[in-house]
Amino acid sequence: MPHITLEYSDNLPDQPDFRALFAELHQALVSLGDVQVNDIKSRAIKLTDWYAGDGNPRHAFVHLKLYFINRRTDEFKRRALAVMQPIVAAHYATSLNERDCQLCFELVDIQGDYYAKIVSN
Repeated sequence: MPHITLEYSDNLPDQPDFRALFAELHQALVSLGDVQVNDIKSRAIKLTDWYAGDGNPRHAFVHLKLYFINRRTDEFKRRALAVMQPIVAAHYATSLNERDCQLCFELVDIQGDYYAKIVSN
């Protein structure tokens, strides 16, 4: 923990290098403190079944969800969301210029009592 899930519509002109994008996001989170790089997991999900606004095919979106165990302060959460926005925007610059594109960011608190993981040796 934390986890990053990046969902995106399949009509975006950008094809980011997700390894590079996630490496930048991981480093940005680590720079805030209280986050260990090896605890961060990220994944991208290309959406083929979606509908945005009035259905205009120029509409496009990226929705990033950042999951944390609910022990972080509100200030930390605001900083985490703020530090990620310019990174994602840079990787989707063409989409922002050529489409009616929205980049959305959401932070999800997970109750620590209800989160578990098993780690290999």
